[in-house]
Formats: sequence, C-alpha cells, structure tokens
Amino acid sequence: MEKNLYVFDNLPDRPDGLVEPPLGSTNSIQGIPRRSIQLGYIDYRDRRVPIHLERVRIDDSAPFWVFSAQTVSNIDKLYEQYRPAKFERYLPEWTQLKIFSITVWEFLALLLFFSFTMAVGWLLSKAAGKILNWYVVDKEGNRLGTLHHNGVEDLVNKLTVPLTFTISFSSVYTLVSGGLPYLDAVASSTRPVVWVGLVFSTMWLGIQAINFFANRYKDLQIENLSDEHFDKSRSRRTYVSIFRRIFIFVMILGGIWVGLSEFTNIDGLGKTLLTSAGIAGAVIGIAAQPILGNIIAGTQVAITQPVRIGDTVMMEGEWCTIEDLGYTYAVLKTWDERRLIVPMRHFITEIVENWSHTESHQTSVIYLYVDYGADIDAIRQKYIELVKENELWDVETEPEMHTVSVSESSIKLRCSQASDSPLNAWTLECEVREQMMSYLYTEQKDYLPAERLIFKSSDV
Repeated sequence: MEKNLYVFDNLPDRPDGLVEPPLGSTNSIQGIPRRSIQLGYIDYRDRRVPIHLERVRIDDSAPFWVFSAQTVSNIDKLYEQYRPAKFERYLPEWTQLKIFSITVWEFLALLLFFSFTMAVGWLLSKAAGKILNWYVVDKEGNRLGTLHHNGVEDLVNKLTVPLTFTISFSSVYTLVSGGLPYLDAVASSTRPVVWVGLVFSTMWLGIQAINFFANRYKDLQIENLSDEHFDKSRSRRTYVSIFRRIFIFVMILGGIWVGLSEFTNIDGLGKTLLTSAGIAGAVIGIAAQPILGNIIAGTQVAITQPVRIGDTVMMEGEWCTIEDLGYTYAVLKTWDERRLIVPMRHFITEIVENWSHTESHQTSVIYLYVDYGADIDAIRQKYIELVKENELWDVETEPEMHTVSVSESSIKLRCSQASDSPLNAWTLECEVREQMMSYLYTEQKDYLPAERLIFKSSDV
C-alpha cells in the first residue's frame, strides 16, 4: 500500500477481468477477457519489477486470481530491500513516526551518515592541502612558483569541494539502495532526491575538471607562445573559449537526462518524445530559432574560424578587438573601451572586415594634399625618413608615396607604411601624419592647398 499498487477501485468488478466498453463504443479490445492485470512497479536496485495478477484455473474449478509466478519469484529480493530493519523493534516509539512516508530514525540515520561522509571528505581535503603545501615549499620554506606546482595546487583547489560532495552523495545513494554489505536500505524513498544530488555534484565536478584542463592548456600552450606566434595564440584561444562552453553545455544536458532516469521510465519517455516530436519540434523551432541558430553558428565559428579571439575587425564602422566568443554572442572591445555585443550568426551570415585573419601584419595609408608648386621628391624623401625612424615600422616593407590624383587646386599623395599589428599600424599612421603636417607647414608652407582668386583691372 506504500507503493500505491493495490488500487482496487481501478480493477474491474468482473471475475474474468473484462473491461466493458462504454455505451456506443466500437472498440472490441476493451471487451476481451484478461488473463493478467498489471498492478504497477516496485523499484529494485537498478531495475523495475512489475507486479501482476494472473487468472488461473485448476481442473474444473472456477477460475481465481493469484500473483503471477514472475512476481512471486521477486518477492524475496523485494523484501530484502524493503523489509524493516531488525533493530527497529528496539527504537523508541517516537522514532517510528513517519514524515512523507519516511520514519524519523531514517531521517536521523541519513543525516548522520551524510555528515560522517562529509567529515571524511573534509579531512581528506585538509590532508591533501597539507601534502600539497609540503610539495610546493622548498627546504628553506619558500613557495615554488613554477607552472607545474601552481597547476597541482589549482587542481586540488578546484576539485576538492565537488569531489567531497560527489563521494558523500555516492555513499548515501549506496546506503538508500541497500548496496552496502550487512546494511539494509535506509529511507529508500529518498533515492530520487539523493540521486539528483549525486547527479548535480558529479556535474559540478565535471565542470570544474573541464575548467581546470582548459586553464592548464591555456597556460601551457597559449601563454608561453612568443609574439611571433600571435596568430597561433588567437586560434587556440578561440578553440578553448568555445569548446569549453560546448562541453559544459553537453554535460549539463546529459546530467539532466540521467537525472530524469530515476523518476521515469526512459524507454517510455523516449517513445513519448518521438510521438510528440512533430509538435515539439515545430514549437521549439519557432520559439528558439534565434538561440539555436546562434549556438550552431558559434560551433561553426569555432571550426571554420572566420574570426578569433584577439582579431581586429571593423563592425558597424567601429574599430574593435574580439574579446570573447560565447554560446550565442561575441563581445567586441572598441578602441575607446566600449563593448559591442554581437550575435554569433552575424559572423556567418554577414560580411565582416577582419584586419588580422591570416596574419597580424597591417598596412596603413596616409593622404596628403599639396599645391602644384610643391617639391614632391623632397616630400617623398622626408616621408620615407620619418617612417624608417619610427620604432613601430616593421623594417621589412618599404614605405611608398605615389601621386594618385590631381584636382583644379591640389595634388593628392598616397603614403603607405606597414607595422606588425593593426594597433601599431594605426599608431604609426597617426604619428607620421602629424610629423608630415609639421614638415609641410615648416618647409613648404607656400605650397599648401589654397584657393586662387584672380583680379582683373581695366584702365579708365
């Protein structure tokens, strides 16, 4: 009766178990006499045991109902799991009171056992901390600051607490399932709650482990790269940023699915989901189209890498640096410290001007306007001299100046210089532009662009 199996109101009144069809019904199946009636299920460890009544007949006697042979064969196992503990007869009467179908003494036993396992986990973490402290301190008492020792310390700090909870919940779940030798199952009704706690602590442990290994990969394979490998560094940062989130997202979905296995029959759930897949797919597809589209776009960005963390891009007329790539959006940092939040689909469906996609080397351009009488060769020599004297010049690319067009009042000069990164190229452009403006005003002031007015006089 505790499992609500014997609901006799739902059983047919007829001795043959026949379910009579309602008036006007043409369903012939309901009118067929039944040989077996399923009362329900009782959980036993990792499986479910069905409870059936079976209609039998001996010789010429009238048929009667008995529990099926399969049900009877499982009685001993079920009783072994759900039987009262032997020491219950010696407990005070108030401990036999039930709250939510669980006796008071079972609550106390679970609380005591959980506290004991947490204390054991805490002692183990303290011991690990002592060992770690001894491991990272040299003979003179100074802490070792190497990357290896810092990694071991970070591992213990990240995994100690979730591992303690996981071990504790695992022990409690074993207790409520009757898995500990010489101990009966205690408060087996709390199995689903303990199972949820175990699933969440395991997810917490897995997420911490993913973050640790991602950070270790960043320290060992990214932070140690020299400036010459800046392109490789951006690519690896992008992989770590996106795939870390993907792994955590998959782990959370898997944890939710595993957690549901304690509350419902997964096979039945799968059939139900398949049956309603059309309606659910249409509703989810319409309501969550932007979110799902951005998640898929984020995965595509991680694989194809049209943009990477650290790339310099032009977005809506803004000069930006890719600061972070998330599940559904990217964070772009502008030159004046503002942040642009851009959906991931934008990098797949729209044109993006990436200044550092293949390499960080960047060429910038300066335009100068002078009068027809200006000394172009002197201006060119001065420009080349200023670029080569600047420490931001890349040394390899020769600065060039060309006359690209003329108008009625001026000559347009195009000056190009190169640097090792977009930011340095922009800074180099600004510095050389200022120096050239000062040179033109000082040395060739008479030949700066000006409007000419011609006055004609006539003799009277």
